[in-house]
Amino acid sequence: MKRNYILITAILCVFFSQSSVLAAGCCPPKEKEDAGTKATPETCPKDDKLATIFENIKKATEKLKTCESDISYLFIQDPDLIDSRTLRTGKLYYQKGKPSLLRIRFETLKQDDFDEEKRVEDYKFDGVWFTKVDYKLKQIDEYQQAPTDKPVGVFELINRQFPLIGFSGVETLQKDFDIKLVENASDDPNSPIQLLLTVKKDSKFSDEYKKIDFWIDSSTFLPSRIKAYKTQDDVNDIRFLGTKINKNLKKAVFTIETPAHFSKNIEPLKQKPTTKGN
Repeated sequence: MKRNYILITAILCVFFSQSSVLAAGCCPPKEKEDAGTKATPETCPKDDKLATIFENIKKATEKLKTCESDISYLFIQDPDLIDSRTLRTGKLYYQKGKPSLLRIRFETLKQDDFDEEKRVEDYKFDGVWFTKVDYKLKQIDEYQQAPTDKPVGVFELINRQFPLIGFSGVETLQKDFDIKLVENASDDPNSPIQLLLTVKKDSKFSDEYKKIDFWIDSSTFLPSRIKAYKTQDDVNDIRFLGTKINKNLKKAVFTIETPAHFSKNIEPLKQKPTTKGN
């Protein structure tokens, strides 16, 4: 369950934290002396400009009411040694509210060189419960993330597992990451913008990640891709296609209907131990 849970929070992070990223501009790439110069990282200065960028990201995210996107998720197990590849495709839906709602539905699976097959898995978060439904295994897993009377937002859930750009201040992120803008070797103005976050040795994420690449569409300033390099040498590569923002979503989008015969595993929220006063 842990890998799936972190996968979903990674998907959430790249989508919801990056809306209209760089709308106010970022550290501008240096002028290239040679058109054939290879892409090289350029460190963003630790000044008000970077802080402004993150503030604009936060403001753009706050304006996000609903979204819908096709997603492609490629998991590469140890590419230098095993290089086993699993590709899933599906849809993502989000709606802001009290509570906010999120659903990710994978429809297909392709393992290495085998043919693509239909493999449906549903993931949903409703502010209290994180639910996974595996239709092939006929299994439902429900994990409580907050008290019933105190639901948490999607962003708060993400922040527990993944560096959430725009919600963690730039100074906080710089404690955990070296943040760089990757200069694009292409002269095409429509080329995506790439940000590279390299994990520092003393970072709270150092046990999970080595570095994380973000690509942002330069015309819409919406996320197009995230590539997370894990400490176990695995790679999570997630792409977003056909993103639609602030369109009306039907309630049925967030309704998961499962057959009664599916087995169910329910894990309530663990209660913190209380201590009595003297």
